[in-house]
Amino acid sequence: MSITCKSLEIQFDNTVFLKQTDLTIHDKSVVLLLGPSGSGKTTLFNIICRLTPTLSNNTSIYWFDYLADDIKMANKMRYKYISMIYSHFYFLQSINVEDNVKLPAIFSKQPSIQVGKRMEMLYDLFCFDGELKKLSLKELAGRKIGSLSNGQKEMVGIARAFMNNAPFIFADEILRSYNREAETAIWEKLFTPDLGIGKDKGFFMITHKDHLKSDHRIDHVYTIQNKQLKDIKR
Repeated sequence: MSITCKSLEIQFDNTVFLKQTDLTIHDKSVVLLLGPSGSGKTTLFNIICRLTPTLSNNTSIYWFDYLADDIKMANKMRYKYISMIYSHFYFLQSINVEDNVKLPAIFSKQPSIQVGKRMEMLYDLFCFDGELKKLSLKELAGRKIGSLSNGQKEMVGIARAFMNNAPFIFADEILRSYNREAETAIWEKLFTPDLGIGKDKGFFMITHKDHLKSDHRIDHVYTIQNKQLKDIKR
């Protein structure tokens, strides 16, 4: 199973950022997309996740065997295939952290017992000591989003993406709010067995953090160069 994109292209105001290309992201694979700001990385992310329209009638996007050709229908089906961590913070300000994390499960009508068990797993997993304790999900649970730092908000966004246990996680510029110690601690937690990345879950991440490409758990590293999507040989 995989996410398969055929004849992808990115173009704005008659300027081509990415020439037509094919991309396959296999299940259980870990993929990074590097590149400078303005090269089209987030647009590519949005097109694959069907947040924005494709720019060519020739483009086809398959989530496994589902053809995600209609955005309205894709919005209803996405939770079965993809969970997303956005580059910007999208939360409901009127409810607390725990309820924000639970939202994907509530929208997908998961049983309350299952939601509770998943929440406890996330509390146990995203627990930190020492200077990083302020990032612990349980410590943040009852707080309103507006009272959180950017790093704490990012932690909530990461946890929320794992609420539905979708087979793919797509992440846009996560870990940007942290120093190297916090970044390393969270990065390692992403590869714990309970989350399943690289084992039973695929992971696609846009990042400027070039040093991550040396991680032995990464299967492919892509970049957009000269309007082409290239697989960097590590």
